Amino acid sequence: MYWTDERIMTYRAKIKGAWYVTKFQQYYQFDLRKPEDKMRMYRQLEPKTIKSYFDDLIDTYEKQFLEQLDNMSTDDLLETLESLRDEGYIDIM
Repeated sequence: MYWTDERIMTYRAKIKGAWYVTKFQQYYQFDLRKPEDKMRMYRQLEPKTIKSYFDDLIDTYEKQFLEQLDNMSTDDLLETLESLRDEGYIDIM
């Protein structure tokens, strides 16, 4: 399969978005894929708290994840996308 730079960047963005959702669920117990969890989060937390949670993810974990993402081969990228699609973190490829 021929992969353009644009397609690779799009797929990396999808993986990065799924990474945020999985980490948010892992550390803060809100599954952002589920509307009921989003509503519960917005009812229980102040907007500043939600922002601080995302900022914490970015500050603490993002650099390491982005290095890992940059080092992925196209085969690893495709395998990761398929896995995330099967788990429901991304909808289409």
